[in-house]
Amino acid sequence: MTKKQVRSLKKGSRKTSSPQTGQKAAAEKKPAASSAVQEKPVLSVPARFIQFLKEVRVEFDKIAWANRKETVTLTIATLALTFFIASYLGLVDILLSRIVGFLIN
Repeated sequence: MTKKQVRSLKKGSRKTSSPQTGQKAAAEKKPAASSAVQEKPVLSVPARFIQFLKEVRVEFDKIAWANRKETVTLTIATLALTFFIASYLGLVDILLSRIVGFLIN
């Protein structure tokens, strides 16, 4: 799935809130004085780990992975830039070491 498709899905899933639903949402946000605070049940360690793995799976499904062409292109660009910077720093190092050697002698 491309980034463009992900964006269009996100845009399509947005709901516009009407004044009536906005009022309803505001009423739901207000805590009721008579209702007791609901606490989440305490889960055991294996149950929490399983819940964590389920949530990780959901998040991984949301990732927009690069396709093969993008990956190859960006890898080549990264290697070329790394080679260029390494060459530049190597030449500067050689130049500075010769200057320092000349000044010492």
